[in-house]
Amino acid sequence: MKSQLKKLLQRINVKRSIWKRKSKDVFLSIVNEPKLSDLGKIYGTDKADQNHTFNNLSYLDIYEKYFQEYRNKNISILEIGVRSGDSLRTWKSYFKHGEIYGIDIDPSSKASEEERIRIEIGSQDNISFLKTCFGKETEFDIIIDDGSHVNSMTIKSFEYLFNNRLKSGGIYIIEDLKASYRKLQTNLNVIENWPGMKYNDPSINFDNDRKDMDDFFAEKIKKLDHFQGNILCLHFWSMICVIIKTRQEKGM
Repeated sequence: MKSQLKKLLQRINVKRSIWKRKSKDVFLSIVNEPKLSDLGKIYGTDKADQNHTFNNLSYLDIYEKYFQEYRNKNISILEIGVRSGDSLRTWKSYFKHGEIYGIDIDPSSKASEEERIRIEIGSQDNISFLKTCFGKETEFDIIIDDGSHVNSMTIKSFEYLFNNRLKSGGIYIIEDLKASYRKLQTNLNVIENWPGMKYNDPSINFDNDRKDMDDFFAEKIKKLDHFQGNILCLHFWSMICVIIKTRQEKGM
């Protein structure tokens, strides 16, 4: 009797283990097109958690408003900041025909590469790296900056990538703008406490001054109000700015 019970428990444990491994695939096969926020919860990205939610809208609830039209297209999406790759796997599941790219300064991030997910290691404020990563000819439909959250680096990345590697009509998202008010090193010791920050140039000042971002946004808005530049619109949400590029005819 005891041996039969033991065998039964073993079979139950095996089935339970198989279910845990396959639960994501089972869910996705049942739900033909799950919401982006549901996928985020499945893959564990913090973009779906309560720390990134305001008025019942998480980052991913907001992003889906912009991403829906791209869902079944052959697109390229670049995220600055990889960490454990949870967000990249979320994008891969949502954009079934998409090519997913990630950059991070932490060499350990390279381990998150898999089919349709490519990762290169470098700093988001290194223009030489930004010019050549994934090949100079590669352009992106969507770029998301979830990198250092250091204002000077955020601005430098935007100025190069938006103007040179984001496609016409593309979407550029700057995340976690709450950090733009904070003295990241003095108050949070990000070099020790944030993954990958220790790999940055030690001469960089990680203590943010919000005026830098205010001036950055004010300059973009001023150009927009005077029919200048290549920004179609800026949409501000809690801790997020979504910036959409103007559409230009080829050859212009």
